[in-house]
Amino acid sequence: MKLLNYDHRELIMRNVRSTSKEVPPTYTTSQYKILCRLIRQKRITKQFFDFLLLQLFDLSDWRELNYSQMYELIHILTFWNYEKRGK
Repeated sequence: MKLLNYDHRELIMRNVRSTSKEVPPTYTTSQYKILCRLIRQKRITKQFFDFLLLQLFDLSDWRELNYSQMYELIHILTFWNYEKRGK
C-alpha cells in the first residue's frame, strides 16, 4: 500500500479502534437504580407507570424490558412535562 494515495485523515482513521460495543440483552443495574430514583423524585404513580409501559412497549411487567427500551423509558420519564399532568 502506497501512503501517497491516501490523505492524512484516511490514514489516521484507519488506525483508530472501533467504538462499536454490544448492547446487553437486558437492562443494567445502573439503569434500574436510575429508574428507581426517577420514580421517587418525580413521584410517579403506579397507574401512570403501567400506562406508559403498556402504551410504549405493550408490556405489563417492567422486568421484561431490554436495554434499549429501559433507556427510552428513562429518557421519557426524565423529560416528561409533569406540570401539564393536572390540566
